[in-house]
Amino acid sequence: MKRFVIVLLFFLALTTTVRAQGLRHSVCIVTPEYQQFDKDLMTDYSLAMARAGITDAARTLAAYKSDDIYGSGVVVSYDGKKYVLTNLHVAGYAKSANITFQLHERTLRYPHCPIVKTSKTCDLALIALPSECDMVVLPLFQEIIDEDMSITAVGFPELANKPSWQLTRGIISNAHVDVDKHASHTIQHTASIDPGSSGGPLLYKGEDGQYSILGINTWKAFYREGVGLAIGVEDIQSFMNSSATSEPEYKVFDAVCTTSGEDWLYIFRQLPEEKQKWIKQTDWRLPLDPALKVLELRDSIIQTNVKEAKRFKRSESHVITDLEHKRHVRLIYDNYFGINQQVGAQLGFDWLGFIETGVQVSALIASCMTENPDTGERLGYKNCGGAMFGIYLGGQIPISVGEHILAPRITQSAGGGPFKTGNINGGFAILTDTRIGLDWRIPFIDCDLIVGAHYDMNWIWSKDRFEITPYKWAADSEKFNQYLQHGIGITIGVAW
Repeated sequence: MKRFVIVLLFFLALTTTVRAQGLRHSVCIVTPEYQQFDKDLMTDYSLAMARAGITDAARTLAAYKSDDIYGSGVVVSYDGKKYVLTNLHVAGYAKSANITFQLHERTLRYPHCPIVKTSKTCDLALIALPSECDMVVLPLFQEIIDEDMSITAVGFPELANKPSWQLTRGIISNAHVDVDKHASHTIQHTASIDPGSSGGPLLYKGEDGQYSILGINTWKAFYREGVGLAIGVEDIQSFMNSSATSEPEYKVFDAVCTTSGEDWLYIFRQLPEEKQKWIKQTDWRLPLDPALKVLELRDSIIQTNVKEAKRFKRSESHVITDLEHKRHVRLIYDNYFGINQQVGAQLGFDWLGFIETGVQVSALIASCMTENPDTGERLGYKNCGGAMFGIYLGGQIPISVGEHILAPRITQSAGGGPFKTGNINGGFAILTDTRIGLDWRIPFIDCDLIVGAHYDMNWIWSKDRFEITPYKWAADSEKFNQYLQHGIGITIGVAW
């Protein structure tokens, strides 16, 4: 059986009869309401999960914290009152939602509507409407659902960066498709749905012209034409008759808020590799589910093996033994106290977090004494330059400080290349640099930005006489002229 990709429509959406022109009185926009604390927590974990490689959950969290998150919903009757039925992934972790009805003549908004019931099993949520709301309830379909039934999908997918009313028609192409391990009854249909349609109703129009609910649109199959999927009315009926509440979803915040995203990432990396792989590959219903599972696995390991508890504990500042981003490129500028200067680039790799190696290229600009090659007469100081190519080896101690990494480091480089002063003096030089400094790594999306400062002690060996100023040592030796200069420098770069 061929597998196809089912993408959860994230960007979001009884018993009076209604006709097509009145569907706007039954279908609404659902916008979950989050406190600033909730958004900050989701931002923190979004970054941490992106660095852990759990990219789908990270993107979903990043969208949840946006004020533009929304989906669709439909008015139903439950326990004698009016509610909005939508998807759980639309309501998310919110306690309440803003409900908006876009009528032809006006727009009605009902803020702070409490989310009273949710279910991960069938991805549904129920939102209470205020008693003064006079919107029209749509009934649930009560007959047998067959293929080739004509259906209507209604919702508010995005258009021009805002939710826009959409009514599309099609047929049921598979009345009981098996695509979701959670839902028992899923309907496949050909009506067009798009991001933002989530939570909107899939409707059947009876011979009397009245509409009833066949399902709730929840997924769309990409790489296939005309494949929409809806949670069937059987699951809807079971959900509305159940005793589930919204507390478990919102309580996830309480479970993770005591652990920062950076600490969670540290815990994730201490888990066995097979557990990490499983967490990355599992199709989680809500984006914080993998974060909660990591904390549960940690607690389970600690309870069964006390000795293992030590590897999950860390101080606020601690040494990192395995950097996440090991490859790096650095641009370096050295100033030898205003006279001589050097610019270069390093491309390297971090080994075990503490050792780094790589290649480098640099250009040295210095002030040199020039001489007439025929008479030996000194002509004065002129700028001279050289291009050096070589390798470097270094050591560092990466220390985590919050989300950032501070790395005291020392490197030793060696290289050689041509060195020339105008058209008078020219030759070949060997150059070494000893740099001692501090790098600051700043997490940014899927990489680290590097900013650093250092002290540089620079040695040059050459058979040619340049008389580099102001620092010179052992000039006119029998084999080599040796020059020493030192100064300070800065580094900028990126690690990935």
